[in-house]
Amino acid sequence: RRRSPRTKRLRWFEVFCRSPPRIHLPPLPSIETKRLLLRLPIPDDAEPFVEIHQDPEVLARKQVTLTSPPGGIEVGLRNVDRMLRHWDRRGYGQWAVVEKATARVIDLGWIIRRSRWGNGFATEAARAAIDWAWSAGTIDHIMSLIGPDNAPSIRVATKVGEQLEGEGISPFSGEKVLIYGITRPTERAAPQG
Repeated sequence: RRRSPRTKRLRWFEVFCRSPPRIHLPPLPSIETKRLLLRLPIPDDAEPFVEIHQDPEVLARKQVTLTSPPGGIEVGLRNVDRMLRHWDRRGYGQWAVVEKATARVIDLGWIIRRSRWGNGFATEAARAAIDWAWSAGTIDHIMSLIGPDNAPSIRVATKVGEQLEGEGISPFSGEKVLIYGITRPTERAAPQG
């Protein structure tokens, strides 16, 4: 019996987005780099979330998958809450990235505030997040789902050591994505026990 494309998409979504057993990680500290602070999102991040994710150029470049029409602060609050629930269920997730020089949130959900594009912040934050994953837990593989035309995100992925692993369909938008990934280096093996 042949499955419809929709069935295949749902099965792919189940494989990559089903809540795995909780990964046991130490209490989550903030991560600091030379220019950035990565921390858990807080309710006050709802306003910057809306500003960043509903910027007309960000939308035009399809860096955001809208699952409903653009909205106000309620949309930001729902998304911050979703990010926090993800951390709670899985022990990892998306960070709020703060530029230390300005104390402004410049990234939520791996989308940099447009006024800060081209400064290397995405690469700096991604490297810090990967280093945290390798040192803090038992995560052995990290994946990035990137739109085929999103050259800046592809550049960031390759700069941090990710390699193209294949193509797929986004479980969020139903659109084609490139799958980039990186595996834990053997010299940084996951803790046993």
